[in-house]
Formats: sequence, structure tokens, C-alpha cells
Amino acid sequence: MVPTKFISTGCVVPQMESRNKSDALKELTYLLCESKKVKDIGPVLAQVMAREITESTGIGRGIAVPHARIPGMKGLACALGRIPDGLDFTAVDRKPVHLIFLICYPPAEQTTYLNFVATVARLLSEPEHLKGMMAAKTPDQMLEILDGASERFTATHEVSGRPMKTDPALTKLGDAQADIILLARLQLCQEMLAAAKTGKSQIKQRIDTIRGLVAPRVLAHYDRLCVGRAPALVPVEGDTCQGCFMKLPSMFVQRVRQDPAHIHTCSNCSRYIYVV
Repeated sequence: MVPTKFISTGCVVPQMESRNKSDALKELTYLLCESKKVKDIGPVLAQVMAREITESTGIGRGIAVPHARIPGMKGLACALGRIPDGLDFTAVDRKPVHLIFLICYPPAEQTTYLNFVATVARLLSEPEHLKGMMAAKTPDQMLEILDGASERFTATHEVSGRPMKTDPALTKLGDAQADIILLARLQLCQEMLAAAKTGKSQIKQRIDTIRGLVAPRVLAHYDRLCVGRAPALVPVEGDTCQGCFMKLPSMFVQRVRQDPAHIHTCSNCSRYIYVV
């Protein structure tokens, strides 16, 4: 997953004018509309706002990932805004948000969205990458920072397509967080393999590499889910599991959000769940 493939230069704002969350969401949504990534600004903005009212998408470390599923889109698209002085986003760590990745995606690309968010969170967990994003002067420079971070992560993570016992690029994360990110990548690669007409051997090698990194117990349950309940990993939005579309108890969802040390499953369909 290379985040910059989904962010055009015209959808990057190094110095946002907005001074509150609502205006920031509007500013970035309008960018996606002006760049023709989405068609009707009204319904898209309504969904973005509704999602944010349900629960803040400030994931900590100065990053927010507001998002919405938009029927009719051709593919995932993201607008990126930077607020040097910070913005109150009611983030999970109660700190100001400096980088906002506003993501819109079609329902069929739920896994792509999940992988995108996981990748951005992982790349910017490195202080030097986050510092570089804040120091960049232009949209091109901001995207170059993300590109460089992606290249370094890929170089560390994939070694000749061979499975590794440990992944140095994930050692700073807890086991559960690392497994969630790896499952998101695995699920995306499997979808790519199913749709691919060429390059299948390379995708299979990548799948083997990822499978070698996931905890065996976690992988075993993932494989069982793939047989009859794919996708095996789904997000929770507005307390609703996006696999079975059943509303989960709010206290349970809050516990999942506050407990990154463990991997969780939906109490109804048993799919792995991920709360952004």
C-alpha cells in the first residue's frame, strides 16, 4: 500500500485556513469535489459529518482520518490537510490534530480503506516521518515524504518474498496492532490476486511473506473466516460491524478502541474488527 497513489497534489493543503473541525472537513471535502474525485458535495459532506458526530476520527499523534463510504465512486480518494498550529479534533489522546487525511471510498473497497488507514498510521508512527510532514513546504514535498516513508518500510518489510519470523518494521507496535495491519495487507493482497491477470506469482510471494509474520492462532481463525465469511477483517463504524451490519454494544466498541494490546472479534459474526 502506497498512500500517495490515492492523493493527488491538488488535494493537498499545507496551510489550511479552517480553525475548527467542521470547517476543516468542509474544506477538504470541497477539494475532492473540485478534483472530481466525488460528484455531489452535499451527500458526501453529510456522510463525513455524520460519521464524525458519531465518533471522532482523531487517532492520536496529531493525525485524524475522517472518512465515508460513497456509492458510485470509482476508487478510494484522499484529501490531505495540514494545520501547523493544531486543531481540536477530540482525538483519542486529547492532543491537537495537525494532519487530516479525509478519505472517501466506494463500498467495494472497504479493505483498501482499512489498509490505507493502517499504513498511514504505521508510517507516521515514526517521529522522523511525522516531523518531515510538518516541515515540508509544498504539497509535492509532503507527498515525497510519504513516498520515501513507504519505500523504506517496503524495503524493511519485504525481503526477496521470503517469510520472516519477525518484522523489524513492526517491532514498535504491540502484537495485536501489528497483526491487524498485517491482516489488512493480507486481505488486500488476496483481493488483488483474485482480480489479477498478470503478476500473480509476485502477489503469491507477498501473501506468503505476510502469512509468515502473522501469529499462527490469529492466522488460523482468519483462514476459517475466509472460507465462508469473507472479508475476515472489517472496520466498525458508528458501533456497527461492517461485516454483518449488526450494531455492537457501545461499551464493547469503546473497550476495543481503548485496548490496542488485544485483537478483537465481532460478538455476532466472529470477524476480526478494527475501530478507527
